[in-house]
Amino acid sequence: MSKSPEHNAPVSFAEQFETISAKSQWLFWLFLMVLVCTVLVVAFVTGYVDQGMYIAMFGLALIMIVKGYGDVRFFDRETKLASSQVSVLENVHSFEEFLAGTKPSMFRSHIANLYEIAYTFPEVSQDNLIELMHSRLMARNRVVALFASVLVTLGLVGTILGLMIMMDKLKTQVRGASGEGAEQFIEKLFGPNGALDGLDTAFITTLIGAVLGGVVLRVLTSVVDANIMKYTAHVAELTEVYVLPSMRRTALELEEERTAAEEEPAPKQSSPQVQQPTVRVEVVQVEAPANGGDASEGPVTE
Repeated sequence: MSKSPEHNAPVSFAEQFETISAKSQWLFWLFLMVLVCTVLVVAFVTGYVDQGMYIAMFGLALIMIVKGYGDVRFFDRETKLASSQVSVLENVHSFEEFLAGTKPSMFRSHIANLYEIAYTFPEVSQDNLIELMHSRLMARNRVVALFASVLVTLGLVGTILGLMIMMDKLKTQVRGASGEGAEQFIEKLFGPNGALDGLDTAFITTLIGAVLGGVVLRVLTSVVDANIMKYTAHVAELTEVYVLPSMRRTALELEEERTAAEEEPAPKQSSPQVQQPTVRVEVVQVEAPANGGDASEGPVTE
C-alpha cells in the first residue's frame, strides 16, 4: 500500500466529541439537578417526602442505566467496524482511498491521524494517540460513575430527612399526649402517619441509594470500563499489525524523497560570452625625407 502524491487532510471522527460544547453539557446537567431539587422540595412541602425521594432516585438510576447501555452499544458497533475496515484496508492501494471509501469511526480517525503524522515525521508511533483515545472514551463513562456516588449521597439525604420528619412528629405527639393512655400514645407513634413513619423513609432511601448507586451502577460502570480497555487494545493491535508497517515504510520513502530534493544541486546557468576586442596591425611604408635620411618601416597599431 502506498500513499498518493496528493495529500488532503481527512475529516477526523474525533470532531464528534466537540459537537456538544462544554457549556451545553453544563447547562443540561444543571437543568437536571434543578429538576431533581424541585421534585424534592415539592415533595417535602406537600408531605410526600418519601415518594419524592423514590422518584428522584429511581429516575436518576434509570437515566444512567440507559446511558451506560448506549455506551456499550457504541463500543460493540465500533469494534465490529474496526474489524471490517481492516479488511477494506487490505484491499485498497492507498490510504487516501481507504479514508475516502469508509464511514466515520474511531478506528478510521486513528488511521487518519497516523496518516497526518506520516507526512511530516518518518518515525510513526501510535502510543500517544492510543492514550488520547482511551482518555476520551473514559470521559464518556465518568458521568455514570459520578452518579453512582450521587445516588448513595441521596440515600443519606433521605435518611436525614426521614429522621427530621420523625422528630418533628414525635415532638408534636408527645406534647399532645397528656391525658391519653399508653395504648393510644403507642398507636399514634406506630399507626398511619405516626411519628415513626419517618424511619421508613430514612431506611428505605438509604437502601435504595446503596443498592442502585453502590452496587448496580458501579457494576455497570466497571463493565463499560472493561469494554473501553478491550476496544482500545483491539484498535492498537489492528493498527500495529496491519497499518503501521506499511505506513512506516511509506513515511521513510517520503522522507528520502524530501532529503534527495534538498541535496540535489541547482542547475548551472551559462554565463554570457564576452567578445574580446581585436587588434589590427598594418605595415605602413614611410618615404625617406628630402634631406637624405634613411627610410624605415615600422608597425602601426590601430
